[in-house]
Amino acid sequence: MENGSSAAELPRVGFSIGEPGGIGPQLLFQLLAQEGWEDRFIPVIFAHRRVVERWRGFLGLSTLRYHRISRPEEAQPGQLNLMECAPLQDILIGKPSAEGGRLARQAFQAAVQAAQAGSLNLLVSLPVDKSTFYEEETFPYRGHTEYLRALYPDTPPLMVMVGQTLRVALVTEHLPLAEVASALSAEKVEQALRTFIAALKRDFAVPKPRIAVLALNPHAGDEGLLGKEEKTWLAPLLEKFREEGHFIGGPFAADGFFGSRQYTQVEGILALYHDQGLIPFKLLEGWEGFQYTAGLPFVRTSPDHGVAYDKVGREEADPSSLSSAIWEGLAIWHRRQAHP
Repeated sequence: MENGSSAAELPRVGFSIGEPGGIGPQLLFQLLAQEGWEDRFIPVIFAHRRVVERWRGFLGLSTLRYHRISRPEEAQPGQLNLMECAPLQDILIGKPSAEGGRLARQAFQAAVQAAQAGSLNLLVSLPVDKSTFYEEETFPYRGHTEYLRALYPDTPPLMVMVGQTLRVALVTEHLPLAEVASALSAEKVEQALRTFIAALKRDFAVPKPRIAVLALNPHAGDEGLLGKEEKTWLAPLLEKFREEGHFIGGPFAADGFFGSRQYTQVEGILALYHDQGLIPFKLLEGWEGFQYTAGLPFVRTSPDHGVAYDKVGREEADPSSLSSAIWEGLAIWHRRQAHP
């Protein structure tokens, strides 16, 4: 083993399969078919054997082997370890299916339970198709973070997009724009800020993080002419943080903040809604960033792209985001081991 490490010391990385017909399984199996990870981590895949077999044949990865296990602790180094989840008759490569959505849900739930139990050192969630992942009666969550938030209502986890130059946290995620203003409050933004500050200190080793908070309205409300949220509660809240000794700037009008490259002067950015943070993030970081969930007792990451059915089977499919989710996720885990 590399640097004299034994198999027992290798971290276990769990992968929830996501949408089995999407780009996630392709990128994962292609990555694991390459050399270089065997001495770094032990992969545990939460899926179904038909997913592995179908993709192995589709991608021509005949040498890719897997070992079925009943619990993560049985996982062996140097091979794929499969934890079977929901029953599966078949998958539609490059297309969504209700059956695939059910597998994605159950795989994620099983992987989260394993992470909560301490059986995984890192959980990497592959992309899901929200149209099949969401199920009104049994799984009323639009995405991974919403489900995690339901598990930890007293300390809600926070979605953070992480790249080479940006760390963008979102106060609200998968909401229609018409619902954003009513979903925001001083209490919700304060909670998100405190979670973000703690995560930057613990998981990213930033002792005194500088954070910029974006405004809800154009021109930061223009003294109440274009919206009153900034004047009535957002600006006073940020002043409260500054009085506590935190380095918090804003509220900044998003267009001017990114246009003037002020993002280069901070370690974190708090966006109030999805596109406010995700559009500049993806423009500046491309597909090399990844998603990280702050505030959890375990480390969870994910690629920053969707199921990308149109890229399935093509050489142009880019594994950079998945690779970042794995290696940077492991770096976060190692920091937690050094500073529990």
